[in-house]
Amino acid sequence: MTEARVTLEDLTPVRKRLQVEIPAAAVQKELDRAFQVVGSQARLRGFRPGKAPRRVVERVFGEQVRREVLGRLVEESFQDAIEEHRLAVVGTPEIDADPLAPGEGIRYRADVDVRPAIVLGDLGGLEAKRPAVAVADEDVDAVVGRLRESVAQLRPVEDRHVVEAGDVVSVDLTSRVEGADPVHRDAVLLEAGAGTFALALERQLVGQHRGARLTLQVPYPADYANPNLAGKTAEFDVEVKDIRSKELPPLDDDFARDHGRCESLAELRVRIRADLEQEANERAEGAVREQILEQLIARHPFEVPPSLVARRADALIASLDLRLPKGTEGEQALNQLRAQVSLRAERQVRAELLLDAIAAREGIAVTDAEVSAEIDAIAAREHQIVERVRALYDRPEARAALEARMVRDRALARLLATARIMPQSPSESVAHEK
Repeated sequence: MTEARVTLEDLTPVRKRLQVEIPAAAVQKELDRAFQVVGSQARLRGFRPGKAPRRVVERVFGEQVRREVLGRLVEESFQDAIEEHRLAVVGTPEIDADPLAPGEGIRYRADVDVRPAIVLGDLGGLEAKRPAVAVADEDVDAVVGRLRESVAQLRPVEDRHVVEAGDVVSVDLTSRVEGADPVHRDAVLLEAGAGTFALALERQLVGQHRGARLTLQVPYPADYANPNLAGKTAEFDVEVKDIRSKELPPLDDDFARDHGRCESLAELRVRIRADLEQEANERAEGAVREQILEQLIARHPFEVPPSLVARRADALIASLDLRLPKGTEGEQALNQLRAQVSLRAERQVRAELLLDAIAAREGIAVTDAEVSAEIDAIAAREHQIVERVRALYDRPEARAALEARMVRDRALARLLATARIMPQSPSESVAHEK
């Protein structure tokens, strides 16, 4: 262990400050050892290998050696301080160290986030309403319709020049949004009359004619999914190049065999209904879990480490796979997005910390064999090569994350087993939810 004097200060319940001082004698001892090692290996002009005087070694390697010694002593003393004070550190510490001066000790400050000390209260009396699972014929019809649309053939429209709703229009377009460079694309296919809001580009194509050149303004809603466009007005220079109509395949047994891998249309509908019921059941079970977690969180207020929330927010943003513009605009869009996901990130972290506390109190754990079995199950569910998935989870951090998730799932399952789950009258089909 490194000789050091450590002072611990509570900044918040989940943030601590360590003031660390390493005596000059301990620092000098480590410097002497480091220079001895470097000197024994150094090959300097005019001296036999390992025989250069200390002053020469210091002149050539002094800055590098002092930097390495400072880093090593700070790292070792920090770990010793963490163990001594039994701090459950999360996130990356913020360390501010003074430069290493000749004949002096080392002084540095380390601010760290720690896991909150959660005192679990009464876990009884939890209850939830399970949404009814109802798959209507209309739900099955909608899936069949989307399947037909996905294999529709496009036929040139030759008997008219005006675009009608439902036509697939080929356009060349240039888009401009404030703060970004214009973007030009050729032969973009758009379905006329589609679009999720009133002045969507696709809707404005209805009534135009082949060969038309026009400029269209598209004001995007404030809640638009793409943060680069939300609340902004884009301008499009559009040239209508071609008009095509969609030709849907007949809805019969041949369609089921060709596109649904079923022997008949009736069998296809049965399979689609079963899939929708499974999805609806999963959503209903998810709704129950969320209600139980909401009650658990409401009963246990505590402060959450900011670093955990920030890390989870970054993970949520990364999962969106967005392409943000470069420069100031991109930074602003990223900050807006981070603000939007921060509440969800904090809730997820809060729930996980509570489940960890329950697992610790109840002695819930998983074995290595169970983790390995889950890895094989993941490979089967995702239709991946087992060896490839196992290689992914050979990384300690990936395996630890999987183990933590399994433990939390078991802790939540134990809560669900003792909770009161009541059926909810259907106000609408769960199958409609997205």
